[in-house]
Amino acid sequence: MHSEMKMLRPRWLLFLIFLLVLAAVRSAVAQVRANPRLFLLVVCDGLRPDFVTQREMPHLFEFGREGVRFERHHSQYPTVTMVNAATLASGATAGIAGILGDTMYLGPALSQRGANLTQDAFKAFAAGPVDLESTATLEAANSASAFAGNLVGVDTIAEQVERDGGFVAIVGKRGPTFLFDTEVNTVSEGRDALHRPHGNYLFLADDAAYPAALDSALKSLPPSSREGVSDRERDQAFARFVADRAIPAARQAMDAGHPAMVMLWFHNPDITQHRAGLGTAPALEALSDTDQNLMTVRAAISAAGLENRTDMMVVSDHGFATIRIRVGLAALLVSAGLKSSIDSDDVIVAPDGGSDLVYLSPQAFPTREALRDRLQKIVDFCEAQEWCGPIFSRELAIVAPPPAGRRGRRQRVEPVYKGWIDGTFAQSALGLLNQGRSPDLIVSFAEVSDTDNKGLTGPNNPAFALGMKGQEAVANHSQELVRPVKGLVYADVGRGNSFTTGMGMHGAAGVREIHNFAAALGPDFKRGFADLNPTANADVAPTIARVLGLLPNSGPGSVSPTGRVMTEAIRGESSYAGPARTITMKTDLELQGVETITTLRVTQLGDRLYLDDSSVERDPLGSSP
Repeated sequence: MHSEMKMLRPRWLLFLIFLLVLAAVRSAVAQVRANPRLFLLVVCDGLRPDFVTQREMPHLFEFGREGVRFERHHSQYPTVTMVNAATLASGATAGIAGILGDTMYLGPALSQRGANLTQDAFKAFAAGPVDLESTATLEAANSASAFAGNLVGVDTIAEQVERDGGFVAIVGKRGPTFLFDTEVNTVSEGRDALHRPHGNYLFLADDAAYPAALDSALKSLPPSSREGVSDRERDQAFARFVADRAIPAARQAMDAGHPAMVMLWFHNPDITQHRAGLGTAPALEALSDTDQNLMTVRAAISAAGLENRTDMMVVSDHGFATIRIRVGLAALLVSAGLKSSIDSDDVIVAPDGGSDLVYLSPQAFPTREALRDRLQKIVDFCEAQEWCGPIFSRELAIVAPPPAGRRGRRQRVEPVYKGWIDGTFAQSALGLLNQGRSPDLIVSFAEVSDTDNKGLTGPNNPAFALGMKGQEAVANHSQELVRPVKGLVYADVGRGNSFTTGMGMHGAAGVREIHNFAAALGPDFKRGFADLNPTANADVAPTIARVLGLLPNSGPGSVSPTGRVMTEAIRGESSYAGPARTITMKTDLELQGVETITTLRVTQLGDRLYLDDSSVERDPLGSSP
């Protein structure tokens, strides 16, 4: 009996500690709810942190200096919009959220869930990769007969706010807007995607509006522009909508005792940097326009008398680089005899700019041996090319158990990060693995971080593309360079696309694309504070939840988010516990007398991993002393 009591005491002690912590959390929640907050999240698509200067974006520059500037902020890899929209919205890595690219091949995943791919709504998913930056496409994928409300694999922060009785407004660029609240249904008035009653919120994107009373706002949006600063007028219209409609509605909810959240996603500077190129006159004007739009929103907060009740965070989804050479991976695999034809379905390539998703057909490769053999040949081919960066495969390497120690105990096992295919990293090493949706390979293209775009950006500079016929000269569609910008990337943008050398792109695992901008200001954030801890887009949603006093995510089908609360930036909170250390992950592959060494540089803070950069070295065997 005495020994049993000794065993029980620690359990009771842990339970008591748990109750005390829970009571403290509930007390903090009650205090916040007594004075409801508005959290305003603004996403400046494609904004690099080094572009936020006193010269180019004076308002945002001062915003960061006045509040918190997250000096070591990270995008979620693959560094594209839809991946980071899901991560910003949910606090989950790409693997948990289930969005792994702007373009994905979802046919097999939908088929496994019993969706009838012959129906008109799903034919595009069966035919091949689809562009996810469309509200209608995302609604179809999230419908009851497809992913059944689980397009994003965890509840989003907007859904948490709504479930808590709060007001939500989601405004801006099509695609990412939907991922913030996948329960929106623009077809069935007053109902969500699963036909349940929906709450109090506003939704206005490029291609959809909800409730129906916003149809006039949708129809009055300026047409999408391509000349000069792309979609300048649309971003201005979205900023004005937030100022004139969303913020007053948020105040009304707060005055009634409810929290409020407004999310605004600008097209720029991303879309103009894509089309004109980094460092061009339109790209620089896009930075200035975005800065002015932020001023419009902040002025509305002041006019509503909400400065002391509003926390605002400005973040970008990813960084940016200049296209060095356009790479057509599908065509190159055909020419190498690794894909039957450009339109064949034995090997399907979803082009995503700086990274491609590669899917192999189970019908074409019915055995595990056949699958691995073709995957290894694809990896061998890619890693022999200068354009190839790190590659991630679905499965872990098969690792023998460590030898027994002196007393028969197993030795400590280090985290396994190598992939099943030689020369690759496991997708699970960086939280990229989603059992239902992950491709067989994620191929990141190489980034040349410290070389600028002089001689590349400008219509009179040479431009090249790699395809079925090898390297070919093409027209350069970028505009005149005003100011050189460092960071080049090889990129695949698919067929029938006008992107060329000199234009802007992102998606790879390089430092210029991984590191993005983030700053916060408001009554709950510290003043004049530079956060030197590593932070990431995955940390944004948990931090918003803490500031708004929401209980931990516990909605239907939810899982623990993988991001952390950035406590070091919040007033009255202690610094995040856990030492930061650098981890280097390496794979090597020997091909025809050359050793290819691929390196990932990662920072670990507590139990969180932050990908910092990647590099590839190719050395003749025997060249090292």
